[in-house]
Amino acid sequence: MLEFLSPEEYGFVLFSVLLVVLMSFYYFVRALRRWRLIQNIPTARLRSVPQGQVELEGQGRFSQDRPIFAPLSNHQCVWYHSLIEGRETVMGRKRTRTEWKILYQRTSDQPFLLDDGTGTCLINPVGADIISNEKLIWYGNTEWPSHTQILDSGSAIVGMSKHYRYSEQLILPGQKLYVLGHLQTRSAATDRSARTIMIDLLADWKQNWQQLLKRFDANQDGEIDQAEWEKARIAAWQEAQETYQKLQTEPAVHHVFCPKDKHRPFIISVRPQAELIKKYRYQTFILLTLSSGLMSCMLWLIHTHG
Repeated sequence: MLEFLSPEEYGFVLFSVLLVVLMSFYYFVRALRRWRLIQNIPTARLRSVPQGQVELEGQGRFSQDRPIFAPLSNHQCVWYHSLIEGRETVMGRKRTRTEWKILYQRTSDQPFLLDDGTGTCLINPVGADIISNEKLIWYGNTEWPSHTQILDSGSAIVGMSKHYRYSEQLILPGQKLYVLGHLQTRSAATDRSARTIMIDLLADWKQNWQQLLKRFDANQDGEIDQAEWEKARIAAWQEAQETYQKLQTEPAVHHVFCPKDKHRPFIISVRPQAELIKKYRYQTFILLTLSSGLMSCMLWLIHTHG
């Protein structure tokens, strides 16, 4: 068969196989890293959690008791991914076919709490690989769903007569979660210093010039001279120090978010650790077999053609 290929066609085939080899090898390395990392990293407790990359297990809860509502089903949840698709008929050469086109999609970026029984931390889901087990699919004839509080997915047979498909993936409050990400403990005093508070105060005072003149224009000449400005700066510094001391008494909060190093995974999963280890181990062997087989195929192509 190869003898009938032109040099251009042979080059295209070889390039395509090489591309698939590289992609399968990349995902093999990715799955291997996740398998080994999840298997070897110890599960931390929030009572004495280290800074940096951590593995946590606990229950998802609302932050500050503020529920999150999924936009399509209106269910209370701690995370959602919503999707609306419209049915389209595509005309082909021999026959027509039906496709679903995405009209709307939204993923929750609101933080939620993880409670492991010894403490809580704030989870920022942006950038995470999220694995949920609650998925609803239903159908309708309006672009935005007219029925909410859906409890079960609708029948695909019913969907054949509808023009729109709605789907939502959810993480519900109280579900047990596995989280692998970057943890940093912050307080209000951590993010601000007395100096930055003073600078912000002076900037605010400048916005209300008449009030500034009333407080610090001692000679009432309508201007703030150098000596008067120095008094304003001292007053701002004293007020900033008082504010900073109050901030230091506020409790610190653990935050978990996506690592800056893109090679480090950020995973939020309702599936337990043991299932994730099994999943990534299986992916590792499948992808290794695939990449090895394709590499052999590529070498055979080069040998046969050459």
